[in-house]
Amino acid sequence: MKSEKTRKLSSVLAAIKAEPLTNRAEADLTGCYISDLLSDVLAHASHGMLWITIHTHRNVISCATTKDIGAVLFVCGRKPDPGVVAEADAEGIVLLSTKLAAYEAAGKLWEAGLR
Repeated sequence: MKSEKTRKLSSVLAAIKAEPLTNRAEADLTGCYISDLLSDVLAHASHGMLWITIHTHRNVISCATTKDIGAVLFVCGRKPDPGVVAEADAEGIVLLSTKLAAYEAAGKLWEAGLR
């Protein structure tokens, strides 16, 4: 869902107990999008959104770069391999990981004010 205003990623990180995986760990977020279908993200996610997914492969970085995603949150404790993290760093994409499931993370982000 896209919001009228932006939120700093740091203002919602505590709610999801996320671990930053990239050197860059701040972004202005315009909303949140949850999907594990890359074609769906390409069709419907908007600039600056936090993307919640279980996928950790390099195509996530390509998709995030194409859509100018604000940050990618990997759920269920998933983490990409170091090569994917390095690619995200090179592209300026923020990567995070949380042990929460997607549903729980989304609920906590909503409660923290991310729309």
